[in-house]
Amino acid sequence: MSLSVNSLNARPKQPVTRTSRAPHTPSDGTVTLGIDLRSGPRYPTGVATMTKDLRLRFLGVARTDEAILAAVEASAPRVVAIDAPLALPEGRDCADPTCACADHGIMREVDRIAAREGYRPFPTLLPSMVKLTLRGIALRETLEARGYEVIETYPGMTQDVLAIPRKRAGLDELRRGLKRRGVLGIPRSRRVSHDELDAVTCALTAQLYLEGRAEVMGPGTPVPLVLPDRSLSW
Repeated sequence: MSLSVNSLNARPKQPVTRTSRAPHTPSDGTVTLGIDLRSGPRYPTGVATMTKDLRLRFLGVARTDEAILAAVEASAPRVVAIDAPLALPEGRDCADPTCACADHGIMREVDRIAAREGYRPFPTLLPSMVKLTLRGIALRETLEARGYEVIETYPGMTQDVLAIPRKRAGLDELRRGLKRRGVLGIPRSRRVSHDELDAVTCALTAQLYLEGRAEVMGPGTPVPLVLPDRSLSW
């Protein structure tokens, strides 16, 4: 199993549907897990777990699917938030560009909504995105079969809503922006990668979702794309 574990301070407008309240009443120990998924094991996938007080319990990287699933099982999160497309475009039943279903295009309805609202995600079945999309769908289905609630997130979208500088502004700015939003426990003793900080952003988005301070963009099926509630003053 290929899992790089890094200790934390030596301790272990188309309409947008808004969440009106938290899906459940979380306890102080509620954990969310964020995954900044990459297209395959050649690249590091960021993994972050976060408690209700926005403190990181774990921050590191995983490469294989087995390592990602092991990280999930180790933390038993209430919600898993994944940065990757987690469904095919409506009308598509495969990613084969020669299949008849390819007439339905490479973008989901939620991709179009996000693009119209200025967030410009990569189309789900853009050739360079196909491996990531298929890996994300397979991971979602595995996690849901194991009983986990899974949401889709886009870290850049969350960062824009919360006025957190994106990684292109520099990792130090992104780190400071997350700290200003209350995230605790980002390691200072080592350099944290952008994959890890985007995973932190995913976990933070999931915490907002549990608190009822999030909205779901687009149809919300088969999995919701979640971002901070833009009707709130952040």
